[in-house]
Amino acid sequence: MKNLLSHKVRKARHWILNLSLVQDFQEKFPKLTSFIGERFHTKSFLGLPLTLVTVLAFVNVSLLSELTESVMDAEWIVMADKEFTTLLYDMRSTWLSQFLFLVTRLGDQEAVFIVGAIVTGIFLYRRRFVAIIAFWLVMGGMGLSVRYGKTFISRARPADVAYYEVVHYSFPSGHATTALALYGMLAYFMYRHYSKSRYQKLCLWSAVILSVLIGFSRIYLGVHYLSDVLAGFLLGLLWMLVGVSLVEVMMYRKNKLPFNNHTE
Repeated sequence: MKNLLSHKVRKARHWILNLSLVQDFQEKFPKLTSFIGERFHTKSFLGLPLTLVTVLAFVNVSLLSELTESVMDAEWIVMADKEFTTLLYDMRSTWLSQFLFLVTRLGDQEAVFIVGAIVTGIFLYRRRFVAIIAFWLVMGGMGLSVRYGKTFISRARPADVAYYEVVHYSFPSGHATTALALYGMLAYFMYRHYSKSRYQKLCLWSAVILSVLIGFSRIYLGVHYLSDVLAGFLLGLLWMLVGVSLVEVMMYRKNKLPFNNHTE
């Protein structure tokens, strides 16, 4: 799949470069053309991968900004939040509430420090200092952005249907942000460690399923609205993209090699 995608990209790039209009532009602006061309190389993270990450980050920020504005202006999303929360509350069962309460603990601050300690220990042993720096920069940035985001928006939680008492503000969901950033980074590290696609897919899908479960648990337990969780997912994804980019760029600059040679 990867080879097929790379082949298609190279073929499209070759076709574009052979256009007469592009060739004329290249003759007039050789340095600019070279810079643009480098942004679409498939053999380096600084090429097409970084270009795609940048585009995805821009879309992410745009969606997060739009969602935040809708919540602050009390638009239709606020009414949808309340209706969805009420629907889940009416469907709430004891056993599922207890199960999701355990799931939601995987997004607590304690989970960040436990997973972080394990990751740090492994990478210290493997002397992957760049990965350690990137991981804790992401965790720290994520925590600060959630804290100040909650203070700035100051949205009250749906306290009337809460399964347990939470005193902080609601938007964005810190647990949803943690789920994407923490387990997303963990999945990335494991993805880079394994070479077989079935292990790589298992890592990615495990992170996706766990993140969705944690996010859903926040709504089901009545401690967050749907838009809180969506905003948390967007914010967490943004920090994960930052972390992945930091690791890849710093390792490329240091060794001119990918983050890790594939091992099993």
